[in-house]
Amino acid sequence: MTGPVSTRPPFATPADEARRGLVHHAIVFGVVVFLLALLNVYVGKPYWVEWVFLGWGAGLALHAWLALRR
Repeated sequence: MTGPVSTRPPFATPADEARRGLVHHAIVFGVVVFLLALLNVYVGKPYWVEWVFLGWGAGLALHAWLALRR
């Protein structure tokens, strides 16, 4: 019996993994904020999506800073 199969390349460094996580985070951020913006425009005033963008964007910026400084 074999163990779990890893999709991670054998040569991936922790910095590579951090960058991969950052890209994943950025893609999810973009898709979710776009969908929330559409919802917010459909529902109408008051507009609240900018607060989601600012809060989550700050977390994404921190993630980028930590991932790219390696």
